[in-house]
Amino acid sequence: MRTLPGPLRALSQTLVIVAGILLILLTLLTVADVVGRNLWDQSILGAVDISTLALVAIAFLGLAAAEIEGRHVSVDLLEMNLPTRARTTLALIRTLLLLIVGAVLSWGILGTVVSAFERSETTNGILRLATWPVKGALLAAFVLFFVVAIWNSLNEYLDMRDGKRLDDESHIVHQAQAEAQLITHTVIDREEKK
Repeated sequence: MRTLPGPLRALSQTLVIVAGILLILLTLLTVADVVGRNLWDQSILGAVDISTLALVAIAFLGLAAAEIEGRHVSVDLLEMNLPTRARTTLALIRTLLLLIVGAVLSWGILGTVVSAFERSETTNGILRLATWPVKGALLAAFVLFFVVAIWNSLNEYLDMRDGKRLDDESHIVHQAQAEAQLITHTVIDREEKK
């Protein structure tokens, strides 16, 4: 398996950090808003607008990192039982479908970002926040996700075509086994400390 270029990995990790910071800030905003409503009968102005936009960003900024680490749900029970040639063909078809779906979705989201910018689209709440920056972040997250997904799928196809991955084990299976072993060791370490 060819490794993902460093800049793509670094960018995806940066987006995860941004999502984490936004999540912390959103949590603090929500707690402050609830406390303000319960103690002083006054909520924070625009908290709903800010929360809505932040949630969209938080939800999608981690897509590429999850794809890099193989954390998206994948069920390949049928594919694992197919002959090598059929699995290789499916890997190529999957790569082409990812390319098509990624291009169509990215193009559609780009149109939404441009439209929101040109129309000066804002939220409906009190603050009337511009929506295009969050939609732009969504576009960047989707493009990065599809680049990583296509990279992984293409490399899986190339490995299968070249005979490097003829068994039922993929990098995701190896990673899941490593994570299970890490969890097992963590549980054992905790038991030994007691």
